[in-house]
Amino acid sequence: MVFDRWFGSFTEVIAAVGTAAVLIYLGYAINRRRKKLQDLFYVLGPDSTLMAEHLEELVQRGVIRPYREPAAV
Repeated sequence: MVFDRWFGSFTEVIAAVGTAAVLIYLGYAINRRRKKLQDLFYVLGPDSTLMAEHLEELVQRGVIRPYREPAAV
């Protein structure tokens, strides 16, 4: 029987199922946290990202200067 070749006892089955459940949960939790961080920090869409890259290039070439906060008086 195939089951007997894979698992020697009932406890091995429980351990394998438990391990699989933990791995599935960890994958779900990591994906959920990654999505939450993306929603929080990735506020620019594809068009805005392209525009920001172009502005960075203009700053590096010296065409424009980056914005600096005015000194407090």
